[in-house]
Amino acid sequence: PDVTRTALVPRPTGPVNFSENFSGLGDTSVVGWYRLLPMKKWYVVTTFGGSLPTGKTETPRFKTDLVDGSLVPTSRLQRGSGTLDPLLGASITRKFGIGTVFGSVAARLPFQENSAGLRTGRSSELNTGIAREVFTTRISTFARLGWLHRAQDQFQGTPILVGGGNWLYLSPGVAAQVDKGINVQAEVKLPIRRSLANKQLDSAAIFQFGISRSF
Repeated sequence: PDVTRTALVPRPTGPVNFSENFSGLGDTSVVGWYRLLPMKKWYVVTTFGGSLPTGKTETPRFKTDLVDGSLVPTSRLQRGSGTLDPLLGASITRKFGIGTVFGSVAARLPFQENSAGLRTGRSSELNTGIAREVFTTRISTFARLGWLHRAQDQFQGTPILVGGGNWLYLSPGVAAQVDKGINVQAEVKLPIRRSLANKQLDSAAIFQFGISRSF
């Protein structure tokens, strides 16, 4: 992908237009799953895997002085982590008359620094929502409420003044089965509350699109 981000950054001397562009693939997630036996009509699926370091990395540079005990970057940091990071998760679903209620929990747990000395901050996410079929069994709409926590990145054990915080998202979306075993899904993540660990650019909305194949 080719991504361009823009922002209007306030300065004492007046606002400054900020823009950055980057392209290329990020890290690749390889995940397996195991479905447990149903429990009182609740279906539970556990997931496990890893994030492969396929994303671009670069050696970070920082200012000489710390701010609030954190390093201040002067160059853009990683597109990828540069490390093999464990991924863990679980989901639960149950059908009711009004639709299918679901919930999930997931975590990415980096435990080492990459070759440049950078360790990506750990992240965890909790979701709950409801999905309902519309018009046909092949199409469903859903609404998801999700909480995301992400720790700050660290460089040789010192926190970096970029990233980190807590986000609460409301995400409406639609999913469709277009062929046997092939599913397409799209959603818009709207931040309704956020608490950022430090000053940083953040998106007003995030559009996600995905295709999955079940066997």
